[in-house]
Amino acid sequence: MKTSTIQQALLDSAPYWAAEHEIATRYFASPTRSADADKLWVGHQMFKEWTGSGVYGPRDTTVASMIREVAAEVAPLDGGTVAPHPLKSTYTKLSFASDELRHYAQLHDLYLLIETSTPPPSIASLGTLPQGVALTELRLHYRDDKIGAVAVDLSEGGGLGLYFGIRSAADLLDTDNPVDREVIAVANRTIDDETRHLLGRFRSARAQNLTPEQWGETARILRAISHQKLRERNEQFGDILTPEEVDGACEKENQPRTQAFLRTHLGFLLADLGMDEDDL
Repeated sequence: MKTSTIQQALLDSAPYWAAEHEIATRYFASPTRSADADKLWVGHQMFKEWTGSGVYGPRDTTVASMIREVAAEVAPLDGGTVAPHPLKSTYTKLSFASDELRHYAQLHDLYLLIETSTPPPSIASLGTLPQGVALTELRLHYRDDKIGAVAVDLSEGGGLGLYFGIRSAADLLDTDNPVDREVIAVANRTIDDETRHLLGRFRSARAQNLTPEQWGETARILRAISHQKLRERNEQFGDILTPEEVDGACEKENQPRTQAFLRTHLGFLLADLGMDEDDL
């Protein structure tokens, strides 16, 4: 395999995605898991789905603002006049906003199952974790550049490490408990939805026809974002990994964990990128 390729960009960040998987499996096996801890991770995830966490749109973009934009674009059609311009971008935006609203709504409903005694907080108050703020700023910093924009797009979802981790921990959850049952359901629905999006992001990046040098820079940026995303994920779950474990995700001792994650959960992506066992 060439040193600087889309495949190498995947391999460079996969250790951080595998560590996100580790966070989820440890969290749901922990005797210290509580309703407050669940509210923290679910609430922060709600905020990320509502705002995009720096992946798309201007800084103040939300699911609601995207839907308002679509409504403004289609409102003139209510008069019965055929639009003088193509509507593909409007439909694409609506489809994307619908996906994000669905992701937000399922987490919102899970949050209400967990929190039954106090009024729901504001969405903004759920997004104050320092490492999460730092992740958003890092993505916004890189997004204006073509290479940075590719890396930011590839960083979304962290290889689904969180949700594959929840799926792996499903046997540790009590399916007679409505919260645990919905946690598993949210993970499975998200995986079903986001595997398609993950493939699409890598195919879109591959279509950019970047040079080896550009892929090297993309890989460097993606790795930096993935590292920060792991810091955010660890904070979201109560710092269940030590700082040394977070910073050492790419160490040789963790290579088997990364390889197992790729084989077990991202085989569909490896196949699409033409990768096999010898590439891991």
